[in-house]
Amino acid sequence: MQTLTEKRVFGAKSGTTNVYVASEMGLVVVTVSADQIGEFSLAHRGAVNAVAAGDGQLVIGTDDGVFVGSHTDDPARTVETDSLTFESIAGESVGRIVAAGRGPGGALVGDAEGGVYRIAPDASPVHIGDIGETGDVGKTDPISAIDGGLVAASDGVYRVTETGLSHVGLADVQDVSGHGIPLAATATGLFWLGNGWMTVETGSFETVGSDGHGHALAVGPDGLIRHVADNDAGSVADGVWEADDLGVDSPAVDVAYGGGIVAAITDDGTLCIDAGDGWRHQLLGIRGVRSLAVGPGNASK
Repeated sequence: MQTLTEKRVFGAKSGTTNVYVASEMGLVVVTVSADQIGEFSLAHRGAVNAVAAGDGQLVIGTDDGVFVGSHTDDPARTVETDSLTFESIAGESVGRIVAAGRGPGGALVGDAEGGVYRIAPDASPVHIGDIGETGDVGKTDPISAIDGGLVAASDGVYRVTETGLSHVGLADVQDVSGHGIPLAATATGLFWLGNGWMTVETGSFETVGSDGHGHALAVGPDGLIRHVADNDAGSVADGVWEADDLGVDSPAVDVAYGGGIVAAITDDGTLCIDAGDGWRHQLLGIRGVRSLAVGPGNASK
């Protein structure tokens, strides 16, 4: 398959952010400047189930375990297919990885057997080391997502602690956002965590994402909805959720915040970016889309 590449000139004033898309074809890296979608390329070939970016680390989960690559957001250069080198850090000590996310102590990954693992935060960006050295954080029922130190599993939401995993309620959880006030997308509804789990909407929800400052998106039975805060505090506990429209026919598979933008990836591989002025789109030409992550971004020099 040829390298996926589209080049545009941008970023001199607004800086850049990298968006990482996990798919059955591999990991696609897309450079974004505000809402301008620029160059994209296939950085890792072979099925990628999950991706997490941050703190100089780019972690991908595959059927063959965990791989880590260098993670740079440099506005002075473009993304090239060979700019990321991935290395296995677990060998055969873990199996098929199905979820990855960032926690307070660094990256977390979950395997198909329900094991949750922490990757050492003080390792180098390229070679993290043997994931077994950090230990098995705990066991859950089948995992669907990890975010902000929370794990979404078929038997509920778990919080990662210093000693293991703590069950914090719900069931049939499809996705979770752990930034700010936690949000959970479940087979029966969308919830936020206060004094117990509070219902936002009923129905089957598939994915949710937030930036921790009152901005949030979720995909439910009626499609995409967005949280609109009703005060400067920007809490998902206040305000309303309204219908949103990506402007494309394909449904959203995942949503993520970072670098001053919100990104959504659709079932047909269309990347959608909103930097505050509405959605912009780019069909990436990939199949089997599974998840995405947004890097922290770089301000322009």
